[in-house]
Amino acid sequence: MASVEEGVSVISVGKTTPIPAGQATSANSLPIVVASDQSPIPILDNLSAPSQVRDDLLGIPRVQTPLAIFDDINLIDIDPNIWAKNEQTTNNIRVTQVNHLLQQSCGEVLLTPSAANGNIASLITKQSFPYQTGRITSASFGVSMSRDTNATMEYGMFDSTDGYFLRIVGDLLFYVRRTSSGERPQDHLNGYLGQGPDPTTFTVDSDVLIAQDKRTDLGTIYKLISSSPTVMEEIVPRQYWNGDKMVGEDGGTILGAADANSVHKLSLTNLVMTRIEYGWYGGTGSRIMFYVPVDANLPSGETVKTARWVIAHNLNCSDRIPYPSLGNPTLPMQFRIEKTGTISANSYIRKYGAQISIDGGDYSKLAVYSKDGAKVTGIDTSTFEPLLVLRIKELITNNQGESKRNLLRAFPLLLAMVSSHRAQFLLVKNPTTMSDASSNPVTAFTSTGTLSAIETNDPDSPTNAISGYTGGEQLASFFTGDADAATVSLTDIFSFARQYLTRESTAAAGTAGDVLLIAARSIDNASNTCKASLTWGQR
Repeated sequence: MASVEEGVSVISVGKTTPIPAGQATSANSLPIVVASDQSPIPILDNLSAPSQVRDDLLGIPRVQTPLAIFDDINLIDIDPNIWAKNEQTTNNIRVTQVNHLLQQSCGEVLLTPSAANGNIASLITKQSFPYQTGRITSASFGVSMSRDTNATMEYGMFDSTDGYFLRIVGDLLFYVRRTSSGERPQDHLNGYLGQGPDPTTFTVDSDVLIAQDKRTDLGTIYKLISSSPTVMEEIVPRQYWNGDKMVGEDGGTILGAADANSVHKLSLTNLVMTRIEYGWYGGTGSRIMFYVPVDANLPSGETVKTARWVIAHNLNCSDRIPYPSLGNPTLPMQFRIEKTGTISANSYIRKYGAQISIDGGDYSKLAVYSKDGAKVTGIDTSTFEPLLVLRIKELITNNQGESKRNLLRAFPLLLAMVSSHRAQFLLVKNPTTMSDASSNPVTAFTSTGTLSAIETNDPDSPTNAISGYTGGEQLASFFTGDADAATVSLTDIFSFARQYLTRESTAAAGTAGDVLLIAARSIDNASNTCKASLTWGQR
């Protein structure tokens, strides 16, 4: 082997002068160069903590910056702009409640013993959060709860038709996929008819496994919960989770059999961080994890003694079913509790910090639209006159004439303004009232495109043209000079994690979404002329 020169010393290394095995000090070590025609040398780090989140759900290493699209801490209160509450009253008494616990900085969803069976309390985000193709959405939250066999707790990313969430009934835990894609329990029979040709509930029991021994979904329950539209749940009981079942040394008590592979016993009455990751592509699937205190024993005998994310269950849908895994992958975050029988004390689920991100997500992929407002004359110094109103549609109708609930978000990008004299322009979100020249409520809006999320109204609208407004949230104020024009970027105001326009996930049928109004007032001239236009992106 060739000599290696270091400083003035020449060291010969070969069969007669071998390099000692093992680690040595720098003075007794040599730099090594791997030949260009050789395979790379694998590096093993024995002192790093084992991790189950180094790869995303698609098996791609996490080397990309996640796009944060939501985070919430109930430090002062439950923000009514973010969360919708569902409480029920009997004789003017709240038998189900949504409360803010100031000392704990948390939101509490609670059942009282006086609630009737079927009564529900829930806390759900008003917005549904977007899916991005080829990316994995990750939702994490801190929760704690009471445990009662007559109170069903649910939390995760879901609504009434689609989603992934954890269901807890007493000491029983289930991981649930809910879908409105048209999938039915019969789609999982695979020719087995022992439970009927079209059951509303199909359980993969031991008889099914005898008939179809290649199945990997033993114990899974496929349950039809709605026929119009078709909504099905795939329910995986805890004892059939394919990750860590979180029973610690109590597998015999909890599952009926010991589980030597379980490293931690999950309490849930103690505060625990939960993480749900899901993709779509039509058929990706999901997994659920818990951040728990695990002592990871390393080969050297060292112990990390720290908490880490541990996978409890992977739910794979690819090449398994003839339907997409979800009918709609754009989902809200929800915490829900339902009374199913007699309870002797309050039952609750408490929500602490919550966050949603998209691995390697891109905020800039937007379809861009623009709209000019009307030129309005005679604007005085006392009243703000509407120039243009944008509203999120309730439904989007495609080129085939089919309509679907509008789940898009709109992000205003640019505002262009012009005035004949000095003027002040306002951006107002969700005005309390909007009226036409006859003081009638403004109801007629015009779509800006077949696939656009926005419809508009301005003083030049052919019917029900807006003439005045009251209330609303002022987001920004801009100024122009005499015979002046200005264009301002709105991206510092509107973004994924700030303001945006959308339709609430809990909005009733017949209800449109957010409204953005542009208005102007003259500063020192009693008869000003103003005009504005807006450019926005949507996805």
